[in-house]
Amino acid sequence: MSELIQKHDNRATIRWKLLTGVSALALGIYISASDVAKAEDAGRPSIWLELDGQFSQANNSLEVYDPSFLLASPFDAASHVDLEKGPPTIWDKGAKITYQPDGSDWILTLDIRYGKSARSETVNHQTSHAEGHYSGLYFGEYDAYQIFKAQSAESHTILDFQVGKDVGLGRFGAGGSSVLSAGVRIAQFNSRGAVEIQSQPANTTAYTNYHVFRANFDAKRRFAGIGPSISWDASANIAGNSSSGSITLDWGVNAALLFGRQRMKTFHQTTDNYKGFRNYISISQTSSGTSRSKNVTVPNLGGFAGVSWRTANAKVSLGYRADYFFGAIDGGIDAAKKENRGFVGPYASISIGIGD
Repeated sequence: MSELIQKHDNRATIRWKLLTGVSALALGIYISASDVAKAEDAGRPSIWLELDGQFSQANNSLEVYDPSFLLASPFDAASHVDLEKGPPTIWDKGAKITYQPDGSDWILTLDIRYGKSARSETVNHQTSHAEGHYSGLYFGEYDAYQIFKAQSAESHTILDFQVGKDVGLGRFGAGGSSVLSAGVRIAQFNSRGAVEIQSQPANTTAYTNYHVFRANFDAKRRFAGIGPSISWDASANIAGNSSSGSITLDWGVNAALLFGRQRMKTFHQTTDNYKGFRNYISISQTSSGTSRSKNVTVPNLGGFAGVSWRTANAKVSLGYRADYFFGAIDGGIDAAKKENRGFVGPYASISIGIGD
């Protein structure tokens, strides 16, 4: 009986020693991993400063000013449509500051982006000149013509303040991250356009009645809004390490709901110069102005993907980014018409880390 008890005691002792050994090994691994993480965090800058630039294809369609006298023109009725659109491309400039306290997974970010672009063009259409003669007399021939002049300018400012946390679902390999953030986005869009049109729709002689039409159009449009925003930014190491330099794959998505005010003001004027025999001239003129202002809600969705080269205190990134604001601008003239604002294109950025 005592031998049986002795055997059970030996087995219990062996189990206890084995359990103690495994626990000690696990504790050692945990402490070593913690020391490595603390060592990495100790060498990580707490503040990052970033500058970036983006070349964007701008989505800035607006209603075209189309006076009725163009219907009588012998020229292409749609020749001025593209001319009246805003600048097709725009350069964005951005700056961002990120702060992560030592030993914390919480991250504070302040980000501002600004873009501005302008366009000015003239298109001149004219028929071939044909002289008028009768019994040796020259009657003079006036060409049919159409002259379009258009100027447009676009600008936008986007400001973000967010608080995020590296949720660690993650850590997509060593040096990787997965940051969920929430905060506030402020956006403002400005648009200005002006059009001048001169048209004589038919060839005439000096003894023929004819019309010369002129039209002017001017528009100012604006949106300013503020609202809650969320984002997810992630990165995964694909080559190298944080001490000697690494290459990471970066991606992210963002969304916001902006509450703000949409304003627009337009003015257009048409003049008809009627010229008859003996240079008799009569002028008829019509003008109209429209002004609208209303509260609107603007959804915003965006995302990016890129590649970065990182060291302990510097980062250079290249990628592609898109940001869309749905129904942000009142693009109509006589009636309201919601138009989107979007910025899509390649970007480049450089970041510097400050502090340990």
